[in-house]
Amino acid sequence: MKGRTHLTIGLGIGAVASVSQTPEMIPIVLVVSAVASLAPDLDGNNLLNKHVTKTAKQIKKGGQFVGVALIVLSLFAYIFNINFLPFLEDEWLTQQNKLLFLGLGAIIIALSMRSQETLKNILMSILGLFLLYYAITDELSWLVMFALYIGAAGWFPHRGQTHTIWAVIYWGYMSYLLEMSTGTEHLAIISTMAYLSHIIGDMMTIKGVRFLSPITSKVFKIRI
Repeated sequence: MKGRTHLTIGLGIGAVASVSQTPEMIPIVLVVSAVASLAPDLDGNNLLNKHVTKTAKQIKKGGQFVGVALIVLSLFAYIFNINFLPFLEDEWLTQQNKLLFLGLGAIIIALSMRSQETLKNILMSILGLFLLYYAITDELSWLVMFALYIGAAGWFPHRGQTHTIWAVIYWGYMSYLLEMSTGTEHLAIISTMAYLSHIIGDMMTIKGVRFLSPITSKVFKIRI
């Protein structure tokens, strides 16, 4: 099932649930239901991570050129003790910090030699780490779980672990913590229903879903 179809169903669930919500809570319900309806496909490419995928594509295309340029500029600035970034203060651009650009260039080159899908997963994991730091700093338990989810999801095969009952339980508990944090009534049920709607939608396709993996490799399909 296409991402826009999943999103439409998720927003539909959110819209129906919003009838019993106070006006200030409606945006939260709609955003959460939309994200939940798309989240299982973070194990591939979808509307949620399309910008990350585009960034990975750009790194793949021009990363080696940028990396080599950074290394050359870093060495040149280090040897001749000059500031090659005039918008930075001289006090910041020390000899040691100039070598950091050399390391950054090497990292960019190494990343550009990976496949685009691997690059996307690495970027998603980095994003997850940033969110994790913020979540731990602000003691947001639900965001800790969400950060772990988006950081790990891409490393699973498509329609793999994010499409199982275990992912539904994980998402449901995370949504419960979010409900407690925001005070939005029934948010856990709404979010879990939107997440589950994605999996049920994929069960209606030819490929189906291994909903109870790894307990069984049985493919669950819904015949229409």
